[in-house]
Amino acid sequence: MSGFARARVERLIRNAGAFRVSGDAIDRLNEILTDYTTGIAKYAVEIARNTGRKTIKESDIILAAEK
Repeated sequence: MSGFARARVERLIRNAGAFRVSGDAIDRLNEILTDYTTGIAKYAVEIARNTGRKTIKESDIILAAEK
């Protein structure tokens, strides 16, 4: 799984206040973000299926993220 664009992850870290960011830090945060968001997405799919829908709605994502 490829995850997010490295430049976007670096921008997140820099927006948090970092002046310099190592490539290893970008890669590790990318892995963490990918794992976390994949879990949310899987739970959102489960929520939609349990309500008889095939379409994932914003409310499913919100509910899954609050879990």
